[in-house]
Amino acid sequence: MARLAQADTVLVTSRDGFREGTVRAWFVVTPPGVVYLFTSAYSVKAVRWRSDPWVRLTVPGTSVASEGRVYGVPESEVEAVAPQIVERWGMWGATTPEGLKRLIRDRQYVLLRVEAS
Repeated sequence: MARLAQADTVLVTSRDGFREGTVRAWFVVTPPGVVYLFTSAYSVKAVRWRSDPWVRLTVPGTSVASEGRVYGVPESEVEAVAPQIVERWGMWGATTPEGLKRLIRDRQYVLLRVEAS
């Protein structure tokens, strides 16, 4: 987790049936080591995650990886992690906790929590 927390992006592998795809993604790690991903609700990876929540997170340039499942974070649970998310992703339009909640409520973006398998 320490190596991941030092990276700017994480490689996220997901699958669609028998095919796997890997993309870079922004993330945030909150105490006690919970990883959150934030992406457009209409991205290919978000569509994959809705059909199969399995993911593998890999620190770029290393073999350090962990598998888990992604779960949508409802707006009611965003408040607890909003400060870290706004600090990390303010340039994506989530410049305030209220803006972040609006992006999620309007289903333009999804906030996902990764839980280890």
